Amino acid sequence: MQRKTITTAQAAERLGVSPQTIQKWVDAGHLPAWKTMGGHRRLDADAVERMVAERRARIEAADGIESIMLVEDDPVTAALIESQLSDLRPEARLRVFSDGFTALLDAGRDVPDWLITDIDLPGLDGLQMIRKLRENPATQKMRIVLATSHTGASLERFGPLPEGIPLLIKPLTPEALAAAMAG
Repeated sequence: MQRKTITTAQAAERLGVSPQTIQKWVDAGHLPAWKTMGGHRRLDADAVERMVAERRARIEAADGIESIMLVEDDPVTAALIESQLSDLRPEARLRVFSDGFTALLDAGRDVPDWLITDIDLPGLDGLQMIRKLRENPATQKMRIVLATSHTGASLERFGPLPEGIPLLIKPLTPEALAAAMAG
């Protein structure tokens, strides 16, 4: 009996992520796949459906519980912000990442309600990560807060800041974080 297979694009549509995210999940071993003679990926349809069901179950289990993703590469600053978030939103599910690329992959699998991110991150900086998240219909609606220690010319090197996203200057105060997340 032959297994039912689907394309990367079909899997992306089914899971609500980009085809590039599917390719990265395959490369990371999260989804089984193989390549055709022409070099195209084919995925096991049953494995994709299991992932859809797992994502749906996680969403249902977390229904009503706010989720927050913190992306900060400095461990001391991350611990400080994590403590502030725990005080501000004690019932929230908090996930902490030290780089934009890993956070981007995780956000594609489990979309947070809030993203609090540093701008200056190793590899994929915070602004690049936000642009990628806004390209994906599944992650466009998350609320975002930017944090940075950069000001003036050192901030300008990252390019224009996205409209409608609060920018907080580090060190963050609990009051500033609460105000940025009040909306």
